[in-house]
Amino acid sequence: MDYLKETIIWHNSLLQYIVSIGIFIICIISMNLGLTFLLKLLLRLNVKFQNSFVLSLAKSIKKRTRPLILIVSLAIGRIGLTLPKEWSGYLGKIVAVFIIIFATMFICDLITNFSDNYLSKKKDVVISDGIITIIKSIAWVISFLTILSNLGVNVNTFITGLGIGGVAVAFAAQSIIADLFNYFVIVFDKPFLKGDFIQIDQDAGTVEYIGIKSTRIKRNSGEQLLISNTNLLASRIQNYRILEKRRRYMVIGVEYSTPLEKLKVIPDLVKSIIESTNNTEFYSARFLEFADSSLNFEVIYHVTIPDYAGFVQVVEEVNYKIVDEFNKLGVGFAFPSRTLYISKE
Repeated sequence: MDYLKETIIWHNSLLQYIVSIGIFIICIISMNLGLTFLLKLLLRLNVKFQNSFVLSLAKSIKKRTRPLILIVSLAIGRIGLTLPKEWSGYLGKIVAVFIIIFATMFICDLITNFSDNYLSKKKDVVISDGIITIIKSIAWVISFLTILSNLGVNVNTFITGLGIGGVAVAFAAQSIIADLFNYFVIVFDKPFLKGDFIQIDQDAGTVEYIGIKSTRIKRNSGEQLLISNTNLLASRIQNYRILEKRRRYMVIGVEYSTPLEKLKVIPDLVKSIIESTNNTEFYSARFLEFADSSLNFEVIYHVTIPDYAGFVQVVEEVNYKIVDEFNKLGVGFAFPSRTLYISKE
């Protein structure tokens, strides 16, 4: 024991190093045991309530806490050692920086988890991806300023410098700022939401992501359309989310040689076909006009399925029935044709 006390290395005895290592090991073991207990408790809650938020929280705690356990254990273990004042100050600041960084990471994980597993399931609450990005950015800015303050930097002077430089940046990034403001217009005015099927001029698709700079839309053909928020709001947008039913307008042309009694039957026949088809509302069927090559009937009805795929399926069923019933009636569909008269003179 005397040998351990009398042997000095870097202003500390071997006994001090052994005690310090022992404290370090005890801290790691005790903190890991506490972490394991907490994780088991959260997993039990997840099994009981089947809540994905609790499961994601447990994963985040496990991921972000283990590095902190090592750092905090090292900080506690060195307390019994005599270190130069400069070293002691630097080590304290390094530990504080690591704690702030990992704490910010955990906060960002918590924000994402809360948005994905709680707010997204609320029908009356819609949080855009861009809002989450802004909140995370604010958290990192606060973290960065806290680190600077911990390192002895005058934060007030730093913020003042950012304000002056921000004016110059604003002039150089006017389009980006315009997109940002238009992003807030999208968030608060809600012309569309994530998952909505919209049409912009000639392009149509499903909104996949609403960002602070641009919005991503997946076209029906599969490719992704990336459009800036400014250009998007400057366009004419058709949103099919609140669509309860779709209007179907069609013109049926029959041959000029169709007898009058069969022509009079066609409107009622079409009406019965539409009314006998599920998810339809009949509106009208009338003899419309004498066209160049056909006698045209105007047919209007509504399909009470807002989904486009379901709408097309109902229209297809109606069309098949019309073809079948017209064949039974002996009425032929007209096609573009011309009659040529040749004089014998």
